[in-house]
Amino acid sequence: MQTKRSFRWVWSSIAASGCGTLAHMGLMQLKAALHLLPQFDPSSALLDTLLPLLDVTHLQAPLWLLSQFNGAFIIGLLFGHFFHRLPGRSGLAKGFLLGLAAWAMLGIALFPAIGLGPFGLSLGLGAGPALFSLAMIEAYSLVLGVVYAALQRPPREN
Repeated sequence: MQTKRSFRWVWSSIAASGCGTLAHMGLMQLKAALHLLPQFDPSSALLDTLLPLLDVTHLQAPLWLLSQFNGAFIIGLLFGHFFHRLPGRSGLAKGFLLGLAAWAMLGIALFPAIGLGPFGLSLGLGAGPALFSLAMIEAYSLVLGVVYAALQRPPREN
């Protein structure tokens, strides 16, 4: 029984990450459908940067899946592992803080590395890319936090 409990966080992390990924993908589909910031496509910029480094031009779908694996799986597992040590009293608060930290790292480190400049400012679209990237990350992080916390609640006794 102890082994079952000790790995509950793993399965909760994977499920919560999947839900967060669906929220993120839904927001991305809405962005595409509404033609919001069409010049802001960090996934394509990341692929354009990685493909020459990997010397493969025919693996775009697997590279997209790799980015989802990193984001959804690894970040979700880290979130679950450190959940009780993260600041905040609720899954919502913990997810929100994770999103802010991830957004700052994305805007300060990743975006400049893939040619978008800090927070996407090099695109000349004003604050749009920065705000949309915040919404993108928070869609994932808030859902991750809420779902993970809900899955960690002990079952109610009847």
